[in-house]
Amino acid sequence: MHTIRTAFSTPILVRDMEESGPVNHRLMEIILDMESRTPGMKRSNIGSWDSQKDFLEWPYEEIALFKKWVINGIKEITLKATKQKYNPKAQDMLAHAWANVSRADSYRKIHNHESCTWSGVYYVKSDLVKEKSVSSGNIEFLDPRMLCIQAELPNSSFGSRVRVVPRAGRLVIFPHWLLHYVNPVEDDSLRICIAFNVKIESQSVKRRGGTMLPLQKAQQFAMAETDAPSS
Repeated sequence: MHTIRTAFSTPILVRDMEESGPVNHRLMEIILDMESRTPGMKRSNIGSWDSQKDFLEWPYEEIALFKKWVINGIKEITLKATKQKYNPKAQDMLAHAWANVSRADSYRKIHNHESCTWSGVYYVKSDLVKEKSVSSGNIEFLDPRMLCIQAELPNSSFGSRVRVVPRAGRLVIFPHWLLHYVNPVEDDSLRICIAFNVKIESQSVKRRGGTMLPLQKAQQFAMAETDAPSS
């Protein structure tokens, strides 16, 4: 046999939601109102406002629709990652989300997300002028094979970055561990987005988890066996 295989590929879903304009307009109103009334949270964001991670609990029809978009996106990327072998159910998806409002000179440091299955971002509003540079406000993903940075191979993907332009109505989903950052917004434009994490609790994951004990209890059990008198 003679073949060249592509190994360790990393899926990133980019979907532009059709006819999302009216929904985005209402989401923008909701998020800006919340920004005006509540202090921002500090995460990887510099110079921008983050809400708490309770966005999915806000009681608005537009957020209920946003949840459906996320569910469909998670199903699509999961099917792709599992070669069409696993189609997760909505009731097996645990999630939280937070809103972000970015203006001039704001950016996000290199980071990944907490332990889950998928992470993502949805752009509600993005009027980036990009007068100074085409990268202004872009989200960029780093090659997870970190040693590839040392590989000098012209025109290859080794150590390259994947850049996604934020556009209103664009949904992006990626593995939670994939390092990424957001370039500084270099103009006075406004960018509003919603970030989220989704953990899929499949039956196989639940079964595996059910065979494990909390580390402290497991340690106590081992000590009890060690201390037991020999027969």
